[in-house]
Amino acid sequence: MRQRTSPDRKCSGQNVPVPSPTPPAADVQTEQRFQTLFEQAPFSVQLLSVDGRTLMVNHAWKELWGAHDGDPLLQFVLSGYNMLADPQLEAKGVTAHLRRAFAGEEAVRLPAVHYDPAELGKPGHARWVEATARPIKGPDGAVAEVMLIHEDVTERLLAERKLRASEAQFRTIADAMPQMVWSTLPDGYHDYYNHQWYEFTGVPSGTTDGAGWNDMFHPEDQPRAWQVWRHSLETGQPYEIEYRLRHRSGQYRWVLGRALPVRNEQGEIVRWMGTCTDIDEQKRARDELLAINRRKDDFLAMLAHELRNPLAPISTAAQLLKAAPFDRTRVERSAAIIERQVRHMTELVDDLLDVSRVTRGLVELEREPVELKSVLGAAIEQVRPLIESRGHQLTTRMPSGDVRVLGDRTRLVQVVSNLLTNAAKYTQPNGSLSVAMTLGDDAQVRVTDTGMGIDAQLMPHVFDLFTQGERTPDRAQGGLGLGLALVKSLVELHGGRVAAQSAGPGQGSTFTVTLPLMQASAPASSKASPSADIPQAVRALRVMVVDDNKDAAETLGMLLESLGHDVTVVHEPGDAVAAIPQTPFDVFVLDIGLPGMDGYTLARRLRSHANGSAATFIALTGYGSADDRNRGGEAGFDHYLVKPADLGELARLLQPT
Repeated sequence: MRQRTSPDRKCSGQNVPVPSPTPPAADVQTEQRFQTLFEQAPFSVQLLSVDGRTLMVNHAWKELWGAHDGDPLLQFVLSGYNMLADPQLEAKGVTAHLRRAFAGEEAVRLPAVHYDPAELGKPGHARWVEATARPIKGPDGAVAEVMLIHEDVTERLLAERKLRASEAQFRTIADAMPQMVWSTLPDGYHDYYNHQWYEFTGVPSGTTDGAGWNDMFHPEDQPRAWQVWRHSLETGQPYEIEYRLRHRSGQYRWVLGRALPVRNEQGEIVRWMGTCTDIDEQKRARDELLAINRRKDDFLAMLAHELRNPLAPISTAAQLLKAAPFDRTRVERSAAIIERQVRHMTELVDDLLDVSRVTRGLVELEREPVELKSVLGAAIEQVRPLIESRGHQLTTRMPSGDVRVLGDRTRLVQVVSNLLTNAAKYTQPNGSLSVAMTLGDDAQVRVTDTGMGIDAQLMPHVFDLFTQGERTPDRAQGGLGLGLALVKSLVELHGGRVAAQSAGPGQGSTFTVTLPLMQASAPASSKASPSADIPQAVRALRVMVVDDNKDAAETLGMLLESLGHDVTVVHEPGDAVAAIPQTPFDVFVLDIGLPGMDGYTLARRLRSHANGSAATFIALTGYGSADDRNRGGEAGFDHYLVKPADLGELARLLQPT
């Protein structure tokens, strides 16, 4: 049996044994071993009796509380101090936890107690001490004693307080930031979002913890966001990505997501800190500027092509006039070609000038009462030749009586004719067109076709300058695509508005002009530079010219014939393919923009036949970019000339080397 100090015996730091029969030697040895272990334990131990009095304390307890032998505090504790009856411990909530251990509950952790040696007249710093109470039970299971193990938790509590203060400071700073701030554990588990995140997304707090954040992304952006995030987690590289995040309004807005790893002294990632910045307005503005630039570049490329096309037959016709000035038939044909092509160029330049002047507000309308039905009739008459040439059926529907608006008759005819011309151009042959007028508070004019329709992505920009739908290599429709921008500007100058509707590609289009009811520089001429002399053929070659521009093809054919070559002129790629089996050719001069089959494909088809395998292939086209030239080389062209080509150079290419 272990000897215990009697609860009612006073002592001065010494354990006074209660007289008892002399124990066996084995018990004495066990007791001595217990006393040694108890005294030398590296942690503070205090042994309590079942009534709450202190039976004994070890050396570590004395060190912890600064109470060594002879110290009044030690004498007080060992002379009947009852922890269960201490009112201060009761007030601090310690007693209730302690009673649980006396009731037999294992390992009861007591609240930390603040200990200030100065209050007891002792030197040292104030500390926080925490204790764990463990019941010691007898063979019958009843609690015989309670052991208190103390721990100095001052540093831990101070660190926790510092951490809480730091976290509070961080949260205050994070909530004050305009960006959304978030953090994750090293494995990427999201465990914190600031106020701005919940304000932006409108989701309840905590619902995006873990992997819930991914559901906030636009479905199209989720796979990419996960891929980039996993890469950062695996490599430790900074995270940066633009994606669409669901706003509390239900709309998706573009945000910039960034995150950096936080590392400890060993270089290990202990946390990721990230932000989300709303860049929706900047992103859309940037994309719009890029789209405008692309449309501008496409327009300039188309402008160059459209201007080169008429220059080619003009230049060829001029050479014919020089080569055969006394051949009346050729002179008349050449003059007619030049006249037509100059008229076409004049129309192009006029369109450019018109758009420029109208969009800059330099056009003044001649406002006078205008009968709108007569405007529609004049516009139809202007476009009728095109409509009939394409075999379209045109229907009209007009209200009875006169319909008068205040405006410029010439400009209103221009508006309707532009819309009707577009409808005729972009509708397949033998299609249907209609012009209808309805009256209400305003006059509405609708031009409807059964043509190629308008893609949904193009619809918001259909009236913008430089905007054009997809153009095929054949450029069958021609023009610069300025008509709708001009229509919009002119209609708005009349106080009206214009709108476009289409069910999509292949579904036709309807343009509606709404007008309130009644209540130019000439193109600069350019001097052609003198051309080098065109050499006559040393040897007559069999030449095939393929160009869907009939004037260009015929004038070039006549020129080559005048030089002594045997020339075949065709306008359709299919006709060229059909002609190759009958005749071997020495030279092919091909346009690139051809209907149904571009010049690159045609060159490959012709060269694959025995009658064209050894021929010289020359591209003569309005497409002159580096990419176009590269494609020409890949298609097997030996030479690549851009319209209007130097015909002397072309003639020299036909000379034997």
